[in-house]
Amino acid sequence: MIIGLGIDIVEVERIKRAMENPRFLERILTPAEREYCRNATQVAGRWAAKEAVYKAVGLPLQFQHIEVLPDEVGVPFVRIQSPDFDLKRLRLKVSISHERKHAVAVATLERVVLHSPF
Repeated sequence: MIIGLGIDIVEVERIKRAMENPRFLERILTPAEREYCRNATQVAGRWAAKEAVYKAVGLPLQFQHIEVLPDEVGVPFVRIQSPDFDLKRLRLKVSISHERKHAVAVATLERVVLHSPF
């Protein structure tokens, strides 16, 4: 059951300008994300995804609490590092898309429904 939805769009050029400050990447990306992202388009996608996740979850998360990396087939996978996020009962899904000037992401938060055998 979907209980949260978030969406965000960002201009790639805005992120490219922000990346001129070396502290910017350290502030918004985890070490693994910094290793993965090779250009402003990928960073913009992570920015949009984290903003979308923040909106879907509704918790006071910081950028470093949210990690978005590709899984083994390239699908974005989200990890939340917060004691307030119940990993056993909640599932996050995110989709990222890019075009020349923008990156956009949407996130859904699902409650895992445990079915009774009765």
